[in-house]
Parts: sequence; structure tokens; C-alpha cells
Amino acid sequence: MFRIHVARNHKSIGQFSAEEVAEGLQTGEFLPTDLAWRDPMDAWKPLAEFTDLPQVEISVPLPPSLPEVAVAPPIVIEPAWERRAEVGWVAGLIQTVQQVLAAPAATFKVMKCEGGFGTPLWFHVILLALTTWVAIAYQMAALKVNPDAVLGTMASQITPEEMQGSLIIFLALSPVFIVVGVFATAAIVHLVLMAFGGVKKPFEATFRGVCYALAPASLFQLIPMCGGVIYLVTGLMLLTVALREIHKTDTLRATMSVTFPAVLCCGLFLGLYALTATAALSQGIIK
Repeated sequence: MFRIHVARNHKSIGQFSAEEVAEGLQTGEFLPTDLAWRDPMDAWKPLAEFTDLPQVEISVPLPPSLPEVAVAPPIVIEPAWERRAEVGWVAGLIQTVQQVLAAPAATFKVMKCEGGFGTPLWFHVILLALTTWVAIAYQMAALKVNPDAVLGTMASQITPEEMQGSLIIFLALSPVFIVVGVFATAAIVHLVLMAFGGVKKPFEATFRGVCYALAPASLFQLIPMCGGVIYLVTGLMLLTVALREIHKTDTLRATMSVTFPAVLCCGLFLGLYALTATAALSQGIIK
């Protein structure tokens, strides 16, 4: 007879028969979101996905003796970065990137949504800082080889040395910008999702989703020429999946909560650029 192992909030509740689980779901002892496992399953899944449970009205007494049952696999906390003390910092970083890029829906579906801001923030800052520094190194090398290709029409107004100096300053301050940016992004996305009626969990859950979604996507900015665009598109897609799975909302609300702030920011940026260019033309700075 199969025994079903049930866990809630990453803590084991115990082992139960299929009848006990079915009765517990009716009485409220078990929740549809509780994770469960039984032999020979490969991984845990919510009780709501156990569609073959018997229909019972009263609890069924256990038989006098039970055969030996298989030992359930340990309850794994995801992403792997949350277990870096166990798997190591480098392995946790690499495994989390693989999980998010290869199976984002499955990863964010079981993602730990509590435990503080520090753990996901460290992951986000470390990975995004590394990719940003490499991308800046690309630009500095390109400035030495072909300044006109990098500066374009600005080559007549700014020297390569001045541009390199600006890049070095940005390089030093990038961790600060990253921290401020991720908190601001999470706050905006959470508020927009709340306005669309899609928020089911507190801000901490959204913040964790933003950190674990956007940092792996930053690897694409290392691709020459079009890396920035690929990074933006991939980041928006991963963040949409994260919000949908974390808050158990629909894809439309999650997509709108991600694209609306992005479109608004792009519009503001283009408007500011247009005003600056117009002012420069009127003053004869740009010809």
C-alpha cells in the first residue's frame, strides 16, 4: 500500500494513506497547496495535483500491519542558492542560474517565499555585478580599438579618455545602483500587480522573484551587439513567469504588471532624450 508523505512550509507533516489524505482535504486538515510525495514519484507536487485520491466520507482505519514503505526524498528548498551553505556558494550560484533559465515555471512554483531579503539580494548583486563589470570591460576595450564605433556622433564632443573615466566611475558604483534598482523594480512591479488584483503574497515574495528572475537574465548582456536587447526581453519573460507562479495569478495580469512599468519607463526615457536633444539643438550644441 502506498503511503503519501505530506509537507507544509518545507516541514514534514507525516505519512498518510490515500484515504486519510482524501479525508483530510475534505476536513481541512490538509491544504491543496501542501506538497506531497509517494513512491515511485521523482519529486514533490501539490496535493491538488493528486487526481487519483479515493472518494471518502469517513476516515478508513489503518490495517493491523503495514508493509515496509519507501523513504521519501528530502524536502528540497529551491532555488539552489537558498541551500548554498549545503552545496557551496559557486555551485549554488550556477545551479540557480540553470534552474531559472531551463525551468523557470517549475523553479518559481516551489520557490521559498520567506526567509528575509538578504539571501536573494546577495545572489542578485553578485551575479549582476559580475556581468555588468564584464560588459563594461567590453566597452572599455572597444573604446581603445575603435572609439568612433562606440561613441558615434558623440565622438566629437567627448574623448575616449573621458568616456573611460565615466565607465570606471560607473563600475565602482554599480553595486549601489544594482541594490537601489532591484528594490525600486520590485516595489513598482508589486504595486502594479496589486492594482491589477494579482497580489496573493507579501512584498518579500515579489522581491525574491525579481532577484532570482533578473540576475540570470543578465548573462545575455555579455553577448556582443544585441546582448542588451536579449537581456531586457529575457528578463521581462522570466519575471512574468515568476510573478505568475509566486502569486498564483493568471498570465495576463503578470504580463501587464511587467510590461506596463517597462513601457512607462521607456516612454519617459525617450521623452527626456527628445527634450534634451531639442534643447541642445536650440543652443547650437548639436549641429
